[in-house]
Amino acid sequence: MRLTEFTVQKFRNILDSTAVIVEDDVTCLVGKNESGKTATLQALYRFNPVHTDPFDINDDYPRWRLIPDRRANVIDTTAPITARFKLDPPDVQAVADVFGPDVLTSVEVTVQRQYGSATTTHWPVISVNERKAVENILDRLKVTDVVKEELANTVGLGSVQARVDAAKAKLVVPEGESRPELDQAVVKLDAIAAEATRVLDGKTSAKDRVVTILAQRLPQFFYFSNYHFLEGRIRLEDLAALVPGQPASSAQQTALALLKLAETTPQSLMGDDYEDRKAELEAVSNDLSSQVFEYWTQNPDLRVEFDMDRRIETRPDGRPAIVGHFLDIRVTDRRHDYSNNFSQRSSGFRWFFSFLAAFSEFERTKNVVVLLDEPGLTLHAKAQADFLRFINERLAPNAQVIYTTHSPFMIETDKIERVRIVEDKGPDVGAVVSDQVLTVEADSLFPLQAALGYDLAQHLFIGDANLVVEGPSDFVYLDVLSRHLKTVGRTGLEERWRILRAGGSSNVPAFVTLVGRNLQVTVLVDSGTEGTGRIQAAISAGRLASDHLVTIGEITGKRNGDVEDLFADDDYLTLYNAAFGRSVSSAHLPPGDRVVKRIETLEGAQFDHFQPAATLLRDQTTLLPGLSADTLDRFERLAARINSTLSQTPH
Repeated sequence: MRLTEFTVQKFRNILDSTAVIVEDDVTCLVGKNESGKTATLQALYRFNPVHTDPFDINDDYPRWRLIPDRRANVIDTTAPITARFKLDPPDVQAVADVFGPDVLTSVEVTVQRQYGSATTTHWPVISVNERKAVENILDRLKVTDVVKEELANTVGLGSVQARVDAAKAKLVVPEGESRPELDQAVVKLDAIAAEATRVLDGKTSAKDRVVTILAQRLPQFFYFSNYHFLEGRIRLEDLAALVPGQPASSAQQTALALLKLAETTPQSLMGDDYEDRKAELEAVSNDLSSQVFEYWTQNPDLRVEFDMDRRIETRPDGRPAIVGHFLDIRVTDRRHDYSNNFSQRSSGFRWFFSFLAAFSEFERTKNVVVLLDEPGLTLHAKAQADFLRFINERLAPNAQVIYTTHSPFMIETDKIERVRIVEDKGPDVGAVVSDQVLTVEADSLFPLQAALGYDLAQHLFIGDANLVVEGPSDFVYLDVLSRHLKTVGRTGLEERWRILRAGGSSNVPAFVTLVGRNLQVTVLVDSGTEGTGRIQAAISAGRLASDHLVTIGEITGKRNGDVEDLFADDDYLTLYNAAFGRSVSSAHLPPGDRVVKRIETLEGAQFDHFQPAATLLRDQTTLLPGLSADTLDRFERLAARINSTLSQTPH
C-alpha cells in the first residue's frame, strides 16, 4: 500500500494544509523555521505510528480555535490527518482471498483519524461491490438456479441471512409430500448463510470486513528527529521500568531498539551473563558502524564501543549497594588515538548511528513510511550530500521517505518534482503546503533558489572540462584563434573545453577552489605575475594538478609574458593600431619581454588591453588571414598543451 496524498487539518498551527501529493520514493518539505514542517510530519506520523503516540486535543488542537470549536461541538469529528493510499497487488489479493475477485472496485482508498476516536480509523472513500461478494459465494458453492433465483435481490452479505430465512420459508415442503430438490435447496441455503457468516467474521457488511483486512495492511509511520539521539550513558533500570505499549521518550525508544537489535533486554544486561550480552552488543555496533561509514565520509576512523558500569552507594548500615546499572556508549577515534563518550561526538555522526539503531527494527517490515525531521540540520554541506545518497540508495528502495529541510544542500535540483513548500500564512489561514512555487513568499522560496543558484554555478557555467583564464582578452584570443586554426586544418582547442574567466590572476586560486577538485580544471596564466605564486600554493594544497597549470612562458620561452605575447610583434601592433587609430611599428618598440608593456612605455600611458581583442573579434574576416605563421604556431602549441591536460574519458 503506497501513500499518494495526505491532508492535515486543525493540528497545531495548521488549519488546512491542502492536499499534499506524495512521491513514490522521496518527498521533500521545504520551509523556513516555524513554518509548520515539523507539525506536518508529526500529524502524519500519528496516523499509524510505530510507537504509541495518540493525538491529544489540549496539545495538538489549534489553541485559537479550541474554545469556539468546542462550543460548536465539532472537535471530536475533526480529522487532523486524512491519507489517501493506492493498493498494491498483494493488498487486492488479500481481499480476494476472503471474498473472491472483483469485490474491490477501486485500488484507491482514503483513510483518516479523528480527535474523538484516536484508536479507530475512518474510511470515507473505499469502493466495495457488496452484490459481487454475494455472487462470489454463490459461484463458489455452485448453487442451483432455484437458489439463485431466491437470492436474486440480495445486495450484500449483511442481508444474506434474512434472504435465506425468507427463501427457506417459501421452500417448505407440505406435510406428507417428498420434494428432494427442495430439501437440497434448504441445505444449500444454510451453507450460504454459514459461508456469509464466516466471511463477514462478525462484521455486518462486506465493506466493514474489507476495512478490517486493509487496516492490518496500512503502512506504519516511522518518525525520527534530533530528539531521538542515543544518549551516551543509559540507565538500564529506567528502560526496564517502561510499560510495553506505553509512550516513552524518543531517546528511550532508540535505546530499546538498539537492545532489541542485539537480541537482549535491560534485565539481561543487568544480570550475571553480561559478557555474553556485551558480545552481542559489540556485534551490533560493528554492523551499525559499517553501515554508517558506507555513507559517513567525514571521519571513517571512528569505532563505537559498549561498556557496562555500576553505580554503588553505601547504605546506612555501611554495606555497599548497587543503585544503578548503566550502558555506556563510547567512540574511539583511531585517527587521533583517543576515545570519548558518544554524546560528545558530532551531532551528524550521532544522528547517523542513532537513526540506524532506531530504524533497523522496522526496516525489515517493508511496510513503513520514513519521516525525517530536519535530518541535515547539523551536517556539513558535503555530509548533507552523503545523507541524500543514503536516502536515495538505502531508504527509498525499501520505503517511502518524507523529509523536511531549510538547507539548499538538501534539495536535489535534478529532482525538483519532489519539493513541496511549507509556509505559515497567519492565524486566519494557518500553515499550508504547496508545490506551486510561484505563489509562495520569498523567504520560503529561498532554500530552493539557493539550491538552484548553486546548481547553475556548478553546471550551467561549468562543464566537465574547464579552462580557467584571467580575463576577457584571454577568452577572445583563445576562442577566435582556436576556431581559425581548425578552419585552416591546424590544431585548436578540443570542443569539450569551456573557457571560464576568473577576473584576474589573483582570483584564480579562489575560483579553482570553488569549482571543486572533482571537476576537470586547467588554468592558463601569464608568466611572471604576482598571481602565479598563489596558484602554486593551490597546487601544493591539492586543489589543482601541477601539470594542469599552463603558463604563457612555456610557449614563448620567456620568463615574463602575457597572452598578447603569443602574437608576433607586428601582428599584435596591427590589432593595436586598428583599435586606437595609431601607426606604431615594431621598429619603434623599446626592448623587453612583454609587448603591452613595451607599447605603454613607448606611448607613455596605459591602454585598455581588451580593445585590440574586441577589434579582432569584430573584424575577424579581415584580420585573421593576415596573421603570420609564427603567431599561428604559438597558438597551436598552446592549444596542444592545453589539450594534453584533457582527460580522455568525459566526466
